[in-house]
Amino acid sequence: MTASDSILELEHLQLSLGGAHILRDVSLTIRRGEYCSLIGPNGAGKSTLLKCINGIYSQWRGRIVIAGADARHCSRRAIARQVGYVPQHSGVLPGYRVREFLLMSRYAQLDSWGGPGQNDREAVDRAMQRTGIRALANRTLPTLSGGEAQKVFIAAALVQATPILLLDEPTTFLDPRFQHEVNQLVVELNRQEGITVLSVSHDLNSAIQYSDRLLAMKDGELRHSLDPNAVMDSSALAELFDTRFCALAHPRSGKPLLIPE
Repeated sequence: MTASDSILELEHLQLSLGGAHILRDVSLTIRRGEYCSLIGPNGAGKSTLLKCINGIYSQWRGRIVIAGADARHCSRRAIARQVGYVPQHSGVLPGYRVREFLLMSRYAQLDSWGGPGQNDREAVDRAMQRTGIRALANRTLPTLSGGEAQKVFIAAALVQATPILLLDEPTTFLDPRFQHEVNQLVVELNRQEGITVLSVSHDLNSAIQYSDRLLAMKDGELRHSLDPNAVMDSSALAELFDTRFCALAHPRSGKPLLIPE
């Protein structure tokens, strides 16, 4: 891999919070246009890793390089121009209307001395069209269903016009219909628009079906980088989750489907 192929690099990343070691010497490189899923048990450090990349946590040690720039020397605004972030749904939503919320999410691209302009409003329209939420434009966030709100959060990341999209459990608590719609939307953004995706997922089978690579974490360490097509008989996943799996082939994709034994 050449330097021009990579868009995100972590070198010996470490983080301690409250005296506990959350990330331990994590190093990885993600290629431009790649779709990677972070998998692993609860408490592995997956969500924390995203927060370090996005600048929410800044007390990490090591090195993070985003689109060729050392994150240590980047402002939060500069990082927001490169990285769109969809956090876990907290269940508490502010009372903004959807269009208003999306315009505020455009802050990294706004002129420092002015408010939203025509380009910003057009970016919001494109994001709503892309995520299928035009009909929700004048709804307030607390009135939305979980699936609708998740699409709004993805649209909020899209209006930033970033080449990297970080997703923290984007389909948690969604019914099967909205899980499918959100998964398909992310795949289309990756395949059709070339957006690099790094997604935390506890849905192992969805991660296998949609990802180019599985990044397996446990106890704050990156244990494995796995090809989703090659986990049919993977001792790595059994060790990762302390669980043995029975593997079947997906009837359409042929990729593995894993069922805990």
